[in-house]
Amino acid sequence: MKLALYDWNCCLQEVVERLKEKHTLLEKHKDADKIVVWNECAKNGWRERIDHIQGKGGKSILYQQGVWGVDWIRPPFNEPIVSDVVCVWGEGDKKRYISNGVPEEKIVVTGSPIIKHLQPRAEHTGKNVVFALEHWDWGDVVENNIVASELRKLKGVKVITKGLDKENNTFLFDNPVVSSRKDGDHLKIVAEVLSTADLVVAISESTFSLLAEILDIPVVVPDIWVPKPRAGDERYLKFEGLYSNAVTRCKLEDLNETIKYQLKHPEILRAERKQAGIDNAGVGIKDPVQNLINAIEQ
Repeated sequence: MKLALYDWNCCLQEVVERLKEKHTLLEKHKDADKIVVWNECAKNGWRERIDHIQGKGGKSILYQQGVWGVDWIRPPFNEPIVSDVVCVWGEGDKKRYISNGVPEEKIVVTGSPIIKHLQPRAEHTGKNVVFALEHWDWGDVVENNIVASELRKLKGVKVITKGLDKENNTFLFDNPVVSSRKDGDHLKIVAEVLSTADLVVAISESTFSLLAEILDIPVVVPDIWVPKPRAGDERYLKFEGLYSNAVTRCKLEDLNETIKYQLKHPEILRAERKQAGIDNAGVGIKDPVQNLINAIEQ
């Protein structure tokens, strides 16, 4: 079988290695029998690629590349899924997709292939607070600067800033750690940062936050996000991000006191963090990589 696979966030690293033992993997979709995508939007030609494959009788497989899945199935977008198969991480994701009009028969719960890269929490000196920068529309995010300024007032802890290459000016922040979602060591760098984290601060409950929750690391989110367009799409002004009950949300002025309290009481929301990992990442599901392969090959 000829497959066109598009990896994002390094989700398909192991999938690619196993599939290429049995199938032909193509860099371009024109001659493929099936296409495996993380995106269906018309922007950048994704819908055109899918239409081409389906037009000649092939299938499109959409896989989840981050927490909460895709934006466009929810208001204010309300766009349908056009792929033939939708691979999601957990049962919570499946329920969200169904509630937003995706036919259940399209959905396959695979588990998340990225959580196997996580490392056990390591002993370290002092307390480390990791600030996960928000990435949005490939530009500066003013909320990042606001939170960074507040964190500089925090005494007795080390603040480490985790950012993405080319998506935010990470090196302008304190103790920066950068990875690229296109590089093979991306998940390794993420795992190393989290292994010595005592608490994560984020502006949304991102995939990085979910990985922290899986490791039983408290996550604090100050409610300062101001809706803004993305890639010129004004509908994002009405878009509301999703949150589980595994994060502590607070006002900006209460951020540092909240951090101090959470560091003293890491047991708070422990059960909620564990459940978030099950619902939103499929923790406990055996061999997500093989499950993805099975969904692609069916």
